[in-house]
Parts: sequence; C-alpha cells; structure tokens
Amino acid sequence: MRYATSPAFRRALEDRLKTGADGDGARLARDRKRIVFDRMLARLVAVAPEQWVLKGGFALDLRLDDRARSTKDIDLAWMVDAEELLDVLIEAATHDLGDYFNFAVERTDDSPERFGGTVRFRVSADLAGRPFETFVVDVGAGLDDVGSDVVMTPDLLGFAGIAPVAVPAISLEGQVAEKLHAYTRSYEGGRVSSRVKDLVALVLIAQWFTLDGGALRHGVNTVFSGRALHRPPPRMPSPPEQWQAPYRRLADAVGLDGDIDRGHDIVCVMLDPILDGRLRSGEWCPDLGQWADGNGRRR
Repeated sequence: MRYATSPAFRRALEDRLKTGADGDGARLARDRKRIVFDRMLARLVAVAPEQWVLKGGFALDLRLDDRARSTKDIDLAWMVDAEELLDVLIEAATHDLGDYFNFAVERTDDSPERFGGTVRFRVSADLAGRPFETFVVDVGAGLDDVGSDVVMTPDLLGFAGIAPVAVPAISLEGQVAEKLHAYTRSYEGGRVSSRVKDLVALVLIAQWFTLDGGALRHGVNTVFSGRALHRPPPRMPSPPEQWQAPYRRLADAVGLDGDIDRGHDIVCVMLDPILDGRLRSGEWCPDLGQWADGNGRRR
C-alpha cells in the first residue's frame, strides 16, 4: 500500500524493521543501511544510468542476502569526468522518486585507503523531516576490464509499493580479483593489509558461488597489471598471525567456521591453480570445493 504522508510511512517502516530484527540490534542496523543504500542507488539508476558500477562489500552483500555482514558504505566505480562527479551525485540525491526520502551529499576531506584516487562523500538521509541514516559513498575512477552483472536489492519496501532496484555490479570474478589484490598489497609505510574482511569475503565466495576459471584468470591479470603495484603471488599467502581473533569474530557473524587456517585452505584450493598457472579454464563448484571441467569432472 502507499502511505498518504511521510510520517505514516516512517512509523510503518520503523515498526517493520523492529519486528524483522526481533531484538537483533546488528540486523536492525544492517537493514536500515540497506534501505537507504537501496533508495540512493535507485536515484543513481534514474539520473546516471550506465555511468557507474557497484563494487565492494555491498555488491557482495546483495548476492549473499541474509548471509551478508553489515556494510557501512557504498563503493562505486564511476565512468564520468571527476569534475562532474559531485554535481551528478547532488542531482541524484535531490531526485524525487516519491518514496518519502530526502538525501543530501557532501564531499569529505577523508582519504580512504583505496587504490586509484578514491573520493569520499558523506550522505545523509532524512525521512518525515527527521534524520534516518548517514553513510559513506566511496567513488573510484573507472572499472577494470573485469565484467559486470546486474543484481537486485532486497525487497524491503514492497509493503509500501516501492519495488527493488536492478543495480549494475562488478562481476564475482572481478570482485575476487580485487579482494586478492587488496589482501596481498602493501600499504602506506610498508604495512601489510589489515583488511581481514577481504579473506572472509573470499571464503564466502568460495563456499557459495560458481566462478568461471577463464574469467577469474583474466580478472586477476587485469587488476594486477592495471594497478601496477605488485605482481600476483604464485600462491595465496598465509594471513598474519594477528588476524586470528578478528577473523573468528567476522566469520561467526556470517555463519562461517571461525578457524582462519581452514578458511585460508579453502581459498587456496580456489585461487592457487589460477595463480600458479595450472588452471586456464573450468568452473569452480562451491558444493565440491573444487574446480571442474566443462563436463563436471574435477580438475
């Protein structure tokens, strides 16, 4: 049903969110973020079609659905001139979709530790004249030649006659390549990665999704050569010792085994044949935890 006023819609939405969370504060926070992400992405689809692709944690969360962790920001690859970026985001934020939400965007001075001169924006969402959520949008220039898909946002607002959104997103193979790059690169001052979530994401992908071996090999080569920071490793490196506790915490939150060595082993089976050149084509079978050829035979 459609609601006659924004306060009526907000009351109904808040009630549904609390009921759905059933006392789980983390789920309530996650679903509130998902709603404003959905509404902002809907505006970008309307105002700037074919000019951006969703990346990062929320792109994976949309594929994982209820298995997803809580994501606090949106990552976009943008195909327009950087000087036009803020204007396009403001146009999207102020675009009226009749969904009762109002958005405001401002560029921040924060410098996200991402590759390629990522620009950070802070977005606030108001509903019925009161703040509802704030979040961050990180925007990088262009998308490596790793392919894209279309994913759907969850149906959180269907009760109000607001449909989910079809969102352009980086391919899974491209996402694996980017996660591998982030996991293996050195950061400012020679620091190794502290992004435990990248290993968790790789384990989730290995356990839940089919991958194309040729596309994954191409994605790894493209991402590493395009960024020219370091070469792909010959095998999946072991995680630092200090990751054990945070890995267990993040893994528990998404229903994974909390043993980091077990998680690393799973990812090694998926990535080592790509990294050492043994595998040039094939299909990753998550149920088997193995690569298979076109006839389903294990590689």
